[in-house]
Amino acid sequence: MRLLDLLSATASELVNRLEADGCAISRVIGDVLILVAESAPEGSTLQLGQGYLVPDYPRTQEVLATREPYTLTLGDDIVGPAEVAEAAVLLELGFQSLLMLPFDLGVNKWGLVEVYRSAPRPFGADEVRVATEIIAKASAQAGA
Repeated sequence: MRLLDLLSATASELVNRLEADGCAISRVIGDVLILVAESAPEGSTLQLGQGYLVPDYPRTQEVLATREPYTLTLGDDIVGPAEVAEAAVLLELGFQSLLMLPFDLGVNKWGLVEVYRSAPRPFGADEVRVATEIIAKASAQAGA
C-alpha cells in the first residue's frame, strides 16, 4: 500500500473509531507542518494554507518534542497563552475539540496527527489509547 493511501485510511479510521468529525495528518519538514492526508466533512477541507510554522503553535511544538498526546476542548478548557494559536485554528476550521498525537515512522519523527470534533466533547483517555494504537499500527505498516 502506498504511504499516502495508508495515511488517508488511517485518518478515516481515526474519525470513525473516535466518533470525530475530521482528521489531518501532516508531515514535519524542518519547522513546517504540511498537510498530506485528511478525512474531512463532505464538501470541506482541513487545508487552510501552505503550511504551519511549528514554533507559532506552542502545544503542537510540545507534542512533537515530547511525543506525548495532547487534547484541547474549547467548551471546557480555559485557553491559556500556550493554547491560543491552536484554539484559533480550531475556530477557523469550525471545531471545538482537538486531539494531537505524534506520527513516527520507525525511529523517524515523521509527522503529526490531529483529530477534530465539532462538538465541545473532550477526547478521553480511552480514546487517546485507541488513537495511539491505530497510529502505531499504521506506522508499523508503513515501515513494512
